[in-house]
Amino acid sequence: MRRLPCCAQGRDPIMPRFIFRATAHHAQTEASEPPCTGWGPVPFAMNDVMVRRYRLVVRVVLVQAGSGLLVASLFLVFKGESAGLAALAGGLIVALGSALFGWRMFSPGIAGAATLTTAMYAAVALKWLWFLLALYVALARLKLEAGPLIVGLAAASVGYWIGLMRLK
Repeated sequence: MRRLPCCAQGRDPIMPRFIFRATAHHAQTEASEPPCTGWGPVPFAMNDVMVRRYRLVVRVVLVQAGSGLLVASLFLVFKGESAGLAALAGGLIVALGSALFGWRMFSPGIAGAATLTTAMYAAVALKWLWFLLALYVALARLKLEAGPLIVGLAAASVGYWIGLMRLK
């Protein structure tokens, strides 16, 4: 069966209808109808933005917790139980701070610039409030060793940059 040209079918030959999907790295479209030239739909990967943000936060938090756990196990073996616990606490403080940041930052979903800017500022404020409170409790109340605690904080902070790397 021979197909009629786009104009005869009542479609605009220049601007077919599109479904738009985008990611932070690329944007593509998928035509809802085949174009007039006879080509099929063009894949367009923008439908997984909400999933990617969740995966990013989980990946960063898990890498930070793993970095803290690695440093804590080294302190446990070489310096003892109290140093290992302090390093683990430092790593978990940073990992939980990143989890709070990701939860608050991405809570609006896809929104306007003003809403996302407000969410970012609120997320940073919540993260730093958590850091201050957790460090106060760790150092003043629980009397954990400061050296291993700071090394655990630093190791988990390096884990943040490792977690942001995208390996393909």
